[in-house]
Amino acid sequence: MLYLDHASTAPPIPDALEAFVRATREAYANPGSLHALGAQAMRALETARSDLRRAFGARQYRVVLTATGTEANDLGIRGMARSVRASVERASGKPPRILVSSIEHPCSLQPAQALADEGFVVDVLEPDAAGVVRPDSLCTALDEDVALVSLHWANNELGSLLPITELVQVTRAHAPHAIFHTDAVQAAGKRTESFDSLGADSIAIAAHKFGGVRGCAALFLRDNAADPQPLSLGGGHESGLRAGTENVMGAVAMAKAATIRRERLTEDPQRNFSRRAHLLNAIRAASPDCIVVGPQNENDCLGPILSVAFPGMIAETLLHALEAEGIACGSGSACSSHGHTESVILRAINLPQELRNSVLRFSLDGTENQEDLDSVGAALSVALARLT
Repeated sequence: MLYLDHASTAPPIPDALEAFVRATREAYANPGSLHALGAQAMRALETARSDLRRAFGARQYRVVLTATGTEANDLGIRGMARSVRASVERASGKPPRILVSSIEHPCSLQPAQALADEGFVVDVLEPDAAGVVRPDSLCTALDEDVALVSLHWANNELGSLLPITELVQVTRAHAPHAIFHTDAVQAAGKRTESFDSLGADSIAIAAHKFGGVRGCAALFLRDNAADPQPLSLGGGHESGLRAGTENVMGAVAMAKAATIRRERLTEDPQRNFSRRAHLLNAIRAASPDCIVVGPQNENDCLGPILSVAFPGMIAETLLHALEAEGIACGSGSACSSHGHTESVILRAINLPQELRNSVLRFSLDGTENQEDLDSVGAALSVALARLT
């Protein structure tokens, strides 16, 4: 089976899995324990943090370990908004506002919307047809009463890439008291830009999206940014920001995976784009009337994600037909794909109604060869012939 659903979850990189097993044997003790084995676990944990900062170019950040990207986003949104609420109210004399796009992952959109129950005003920004929120669009919504801006770096369904550096700069200029949070779960390990160059106050990642193991994630907090209010209580772990015994093994594996991803991108910065282009050519050869959904310009594109509409086809039916030919791909977000509601993201970019249930998402690892990608076109030809 050729696995092309890495946007949903990536299989563990073998070296990361080995690091996990080694840490399970050698750093199994509680890092909070005072004995030598506890100290050994703590050293492994702190080394993992340092390796993560190095791999993501995050010298200006500290790392708060969480269990999932969902938790990291929640801490970066509700936790950060609550921490600056009083100062924003004093400065503006107005109820604090939250700005979030309509195509955020639910683990970002729902925490933002939940803040409305606490007296925040939640304003939703719409993207353009490529699935991108532009700086000019954000600028018109900014003012001194904005407490938090939450915009993802890359969209999980479309592969659209937001210009986070520019969006942060606009926020700093027009909403001086605001926190800028970005959900980098889809982009981390797949882009060459450093976290330092983004400049966001908080950045969420999840290990399983780039070859670590599930059950470990992190929130990067910029030095001198406000501390989020903790969402979980029960211990002083993670400098009091996240209660719970640290997942040393998961952190070690996450750091190893991040390091390997950085090395791959350094060796070949275009590895994802070149494979995406080859895959698109193979798909178009098999289905000339297919339609690329989302960004068309490489500057707006994450790289590994390619979403394609197949007119007249039902996405789920075609997905299973491809699976029968040895190709595993996705249909929208795996977090909501088992429901029966229309994709909010496809509606937000005004994709024609008749195409919204015909979209498949192919998401790459960056290690596929040309034979792998050509096999998608061959499988698609067989699947379409069977279904038409």
